[in-house]
Amino acid sequence: MKVNVLPSYTETLDLARLTMLVYEYGKSFEIDGNQTIEKFLTESMENKIDMNETRKEAIKTLSESSPHGQVVKFVSDPKTDIQVGITISQVNKRITIVFRGSESKYDWYYDLSIMKKQLWDNVYVHSGFYNQLHINNVYEELVKTVKELLEKNPEFHVCVTGHSLGAALSTLFGYELSHEIDKKIMVVSFASPRVGNSEFKETFDLKENLVHYRVSNDRDIVTAAPMLFFHHVGVNISLTDSLIEVFYNYDYNGWWRYSLFNCWRVSDHDMDLYYKRLLKHPW
Repeated sequence: MKVNVLPSYTETLDLARLTMLVYEYGKSFEIDGNQTIEKFLTESMENKIDMNETRKEAIKTLSESSPHGQVVKFVSDPKTDIQVGITISQVNKRITIVFRGSESKYDWYYDLSIMKKQLWDNVYVHSGFYNQLHINNVYEELVKTVKELLEKNPEFHVCVTGHSLGAALSTLFGYELSHEIDKKIMVVSFASPRVGNSEFKETFDLKENLVHYRVSNDRDIVTAAPMLFFHHVGVNISLTDSLIEVFYNYDYNGWWRYSLFNCWRVSDHDMDLYYKRLLKHPW
């Protein structure tokens, strides 16, 4: 593995907050393209945002940690139900691509489509994740926007994040994007299932401009899927209510730790719980 350090704790929390909020975007609220997050927050507090207290706290804190942050693009494709936002933070010099997780029957269709799609050579990935990202040119649209933002802001860094299905999409998109741009890409995923085969894992780890921090929560059942012929990638940040463990070189029992024999709890999949446990374990 290339990495033996953790990402910034503050930035990881910011990405967790963005991942929580993408579930609400277009449902509980929307932010005008010219509107900053803190301006939105000031104006919307009078209208009482319809979301739980944990997510209200998250957007409030995000407005403080990423002042002047903006949502540059939000893609919501009706055919595949993929939803992904691109945000920019001038203060943090960060461009972030945020994928939403599973919510609809279409999402579950893509989650459960476990046939493999060949990317190139012997590199194969989960066909459901690949199709949701590539149908209707969503991938091309995202790459075009990222390149345009980097042309205007060449000193900014690029982050990709998401939860559940969104975590799988962020892992796949980060990998493909690393072949499109020379800029370093950091993927921080929450509750990710496995995405590709052993060759995908090997080539992922060899990419010099790509790093992945895979955050998992105790016995989260989604982190065990799919079990056969698919492999996790990246540094694993493992959370429980009382403990945080970091595995840099896949130095855990790969067969057991993320198997359905050990990861069987649906409640551990909740993104709000991921966020609360991150708050308990700063580094």
